Amino acid sequence: MKNSLVKGIAFIVGLLGLVSCDKDFNSLGSDLIDDNHFALEKYEVESLKAYTKATEAVQSNNLPINALGIYKDPYFGTTKAQFVSQVELSTANPTIGYQPVIDSVYLYVPYFSTLKSTTTAGERVYELDSVYGYSETAKFKLHVYENGYYLRDFDPAANFESGQKYYSNEKPIIDAFKGTELLNNSTKVAQNEEFVFSNKEIIIYKTDGNGAYVDAAGAVLANQNDVTLRVIKERKLPGMWLDLKNSFFQQKILDAAASGVLFNNNSFKNYFRGLLFEVQEITPDQGALAMLDFSTAEFKIIYKAAVLAPTTEVPNPPKTRRTLSLQMGYKSTSSKKANSINFIQHTRSTAYQTKLAASNDVTGDDRLYLKGGDGSVAFIDVFGIDYKKIDENNNLVYGLPDGLGGFIGNGVPDELDDLRIKMKLNNWLVNEANLIFYVDKDAMSASYQDEAERIYVFDATNHKPILDYYADNSTAANVKKNKGSFGGIIQRETIADEFNRKRGIKYKVRITEYIRQLIKNENADYDDNVRLGVAVIDDINSPANAYINPNNPHPITIGTTNVPFIPVSSVMNPLGTVLHGPLSTATYQDENGNVLPMKLKLEIYFTKPN
Repeated sequence: MKNSLVKGIAFIVGLLGLVSCDKDFNSLGSDLIDDNHFALEKYEVESLKAYTKATEAVQSNNLPINALGIYKDPYFGTTKAQFVSQVELSTANPTIGYQPVIDSVYLYVPYFSTLKSTTTAGERVYELDSVYGYSETAKFKLHVYENGYYLRDFDPAANFESGQKYYSNEKPIIDAFKGTELLNNSTKVAQNEEFVFSNKEIIIYKTDGNGAYVDAAGAVLANQNDVTLRVIKERKLPGMWLDLKNSFFQQKILDAAASGVLFNNNSFKNYFRGLLFEVQEITPDQGALAMLDFSTAEFKIIYKAAVLAPTTEVPNPPKTRRTLSLQMGYKSTSSKKANSINFIQHTRSTAYQTKLAASNDVTGDDRLYLKGGDGSVAFIDVFGIDYKKIDENNNLVYGLPDGLGGFIGNGVPDELDDLRIKMKLNNWLVNEANLIFYVDKDAMSASYQDEAERIYVFDATNHKPILDYYADNSTAANVKKNKGSFGGIIQRETIADEFNRKRGIKYKVRITEYIRQLIKNENADYDDNVRLGVAVIDDINSPANAYINPNNPHPITIGTTNVPFIPVSSVMNPLGTVLHGPLSTATYQDENGNVLPMKLKLEIYFTKPN
């Protein structure tokens, strides 16, 4: 469209279709805006095409939020999420002391939660967030092992000039170096063989320093099980609390301190290569899955050591209580640089697998299947593909490739060119443009099914956010709901059943700036009819990309174009949703009794002079 001859011919051709296309506009009335010299018109784009592509294995190292557990979605199938991470010293070259002896080792990772109420007894009641399949009986087996595989910072295959990429299906390379089990084999089965995500606050009671509970006077309780006489030392948010083996950390960390392995984190991470978290079903396909921020973890070795070295006169100097703090989690903006990988194993349901195999990027689909992790994303060709050329007689020809390197022209201008002409002739301005996605309620109807809270529309041609993402700087109390004007947040309705469930109706994404620049056709950076992508996301504030594993058996291709990335926030979301596509014939009835289509819509509102 940048050739002046092309623009001129397009203008003339568009004039011929101007009257016939006017039927596409439905007046909403000039009272919707303050200026009486303008009216607002709605236009619904006709030439949308959308389809789904499976992502398979994706880059999943150094995610800000990681999944752990087992979640069976009634439609999509079962996701099993496991995790490996380096461990760092909170302070390099710590002073350990002399003759150190461990009291206890624990790892605590708080869940995302909200305080709902406090009982008269002072007990705090919490509601868990980002825990899927949650119930007090959703149990699975949790095992924690020493990791023996070194997680690299840089890729040797790229001469160590780029960061190392690890993928969601690469757990076998870690398994080959799996070390000893580190969970304390105690009677606390809720930490291991019957692990459960609990919404109970964690209460730490005072002890005498040897692990025995004491009363308010400091006396050891005769009945250690009498909770009413214990003294509360600290309350913590609900979280994963794991007691680890004293003997391992005594030998691995404290006894080895004198050898210099704690001098700095480079040495330490090569010496102690981290923790591997594995999950296993107790009952097939059952459990729960939580999103965890391991950078908030408390990882502490509680021990006693002497300040002074033993001598002949004092071979066993007195010892005092000390703490060695370790840390996990990767934050690009902080000093926490413990490399990690989230392993994601998704067993697709037969229905989901069948629909993925049947998706058609030529004709488009009647349903779109969005699934996070190693699931699937959708693509939208707005206004169709821009096929046009100048033929041998110097005429502008519209049409389709014939598949043999030639071109089949049909002499019909595309919808985008037609809109551009109308805009210029009538001085119309784009007031607002929205993509409306309706949820397939039949596919997403199970009472225990978690629906994706947000979807994200992005530039899938240039692998970056669209203009509307950058234009919206709005914030919310829940940071995951930032950029509320840009949208994509699920809209729900309450179903009148025994559970009073709130099920998804639709998602709306504002793409006004994208459409405005596209139709104006005045800026070479924004006037291309790019392909859009759609994905479920966990965090709207993380627009970066994650690589798709180039060794996947079925890489994403659209025509002859390879798709190398998906949004990293989609990798962090284990949930999915089924949406009506442009070819859907389903309908719904509005509050006025009108029967309306549920297909994917792109609605553009124009202001125009009266």
